[in-house]
Amino acid sequence: MAFLKSTLRFVYLFQSAQSFVHNVIRLPDDSRISVSLSASSEDGRGVSFLLDSNHHHRDDWHRYCENVDKNLEGLVSPSPESFSAIHSVVRANAAISMNIEDIVALSRYLVKPNYTMELFHDDEIVKWRMIQGGSVEGVIVDSNITAEEGGRELYHEFSTLQLSQMALEIATNTTNHDANLLSKIHEVAQQAEKRIFLTVGSDLRGPQSADACFNFALAGVHNSSTHLFQNLVSIGTHELKRAGSRSSFPTKIVLHIVEKFAASDIRKEDAMELYQIAADCLEKKHYKDKMYIESLRDGTFGFHGRPLLWLWRFSSRQKKVEIDNEGNGKWKDAINWQDEFQDSNKPLVVDIGSGMGTCILGLASTSGNIHDKIPIEWSQCNYAGVDLNQALVDLATVFFCCPADDFLSNLKSYHGRSTLIMVNFPSPYRLDASERGNLQLPSAKNFMVTSKLFELISVLAANDTSETYFMFQTKCEDVAVYLKNECLSNGMEGITAGDKAVENIDTIYSQKSVPKRVKEWLRIEPLAERAEGNLFWSQPILPLDCLPETEVQCLS
Repeated sequence: MAFLKSTLRFVYLFQSAQSFVHNVIRLPDDSRISVSLSASSEDGRGVSFLLDSNHHHRDDWHRYCENVDKNLEGLVSPSPESFSAIHSVVRANAAISMNIEDIVALSRYLVKPNYTMELFHDDEIVKWRMIQGGSVEGVIVDSNITAEEGGRELYHEFSTLQLSQMALEIATNTTNHDANLLSKIHEVAQQAEKRIFLTVGSDLRGPQSADACFNFALAGVHNSSTHLFQNLVSIGTHELKRAGSRSSFPTKIVLHIVEKFAASDIRKEDAMELYQIAADCLEKKHYKDKMYIESLRDGTFGFHGRPLLWLWRFSSRQKKVEIDNEGNGKWKDAINWQDEFQDSNKPLVVDIGSGMGTCILGLASTSGNIHDKIPIEWSQCNYAGVDLNQALVDLATVFFCCPADDFLSNLKSYHGRSTLIMVNFPSPYRLDASERGNLQLPSAKNFMVTSKLFELISVLAANDTSETYFMFQTKCEDVAVYLKNECLSNGMEGITAGDKAVENIDTIYSQKSVPKRVKEWLRIEPLAERAEGNLFWSQPILPLDCLPETEVQCLS
């Protein structure tokens, strides 16, 4: 795909602060996987499970089952882990009432089709055994066993991966300002924690733990108050240890696992064991990209580069959100900046149409200047992302889901100065004024960057004594030309690109192919101004670990 990036910077703009909540994960020191969970949110009990054949309860296996080898025969592979998951639940409830729904849920996927699990009383404790022959529920329960009250919950019916998909569906299919949206999503996340507590991760094979983590992150779940992400990373690490080096475990699955965890904004220092094991697996599989393997080993692998392609794939599938003629989608709440940022006097960097927020997440962790023509001390700034699509905003924690005009109007009350506003790769307007063409694209009148937006920027910049910058990036040549002219007509001063300027745009296209949109644009306007000259930048301005997910896709 041909790629053109026009980046314009202008003296004018504003400032916003933001603190980011990262997913905090503590990997176990033990070489075996350890999943530590609260038994329930009410009692806060902690239980630790070891998912290997050296399970710390192995010495008393024979106390709770009659014939270990016979039981293993009736369980799915890897049978020692299946045995351990069932045995842990039976042992924990052997002297008290039994949650039969937990046992039934485990039996559905851990017991082979032609076997049935039987629970029975013996010596005042509950024991279990596998018997040949199927049953409707997969479990036979002795009438002397007291069934625990509570009934069936979501985690009994759905796997951890299915629960993550449920959370993401709620996030993407619910209207933007549903007051109960986050509580609904977190209820599903709590069910997933219960599921992992029950199954000890035995229903998450291959890349499924990474898929579940990615889904929950996209849905807006964060690891600041739960162990969910920690457990999912631990399970993914265990899977790589267990099977990652096998020929039946493809290279693409190893890449899938580490990239999706990284795209979930898992801190690199918290996933180093996962990355080290993945590097070992890739080397054994003779993976050719040595720099990729080295980045896993030295800790530079993370929330940039290839992992961002997973975010781009997700965001590109989302329906474009527009404000209709009746004003639906408008956001009228005033922002209390002191509630959003610890210090609202800091300079503010804003990303309008921030999508998944990868750009400002990267900038927020940057120190010093990244470009001599944009003298901004990034570590001294606050950051705000703005997008209409709640499904995209949910990946971050303090981003604003509202129209750009409403947000800029609120910036008038921000205490600090606005130092930079960015518009990175917005959905271009439809070239054809008729209803033909890509109807997913906004009409020209609903294009993100409007004359009102420029007016608001001008007002904000006029109140600042320091320089304010505006940076615009697009992969559509006609949009680049249109926005450049709008900026200049609104009194902005362009920052020249020097030796990075686009001298001949057709030369750039000749390296690949002329995009279909460019051909259509030149057909409609054969004498159109081209995106050439000192105000059009041909190379990325931001560091590679600060690129928006769309730019990563364009450069890949």
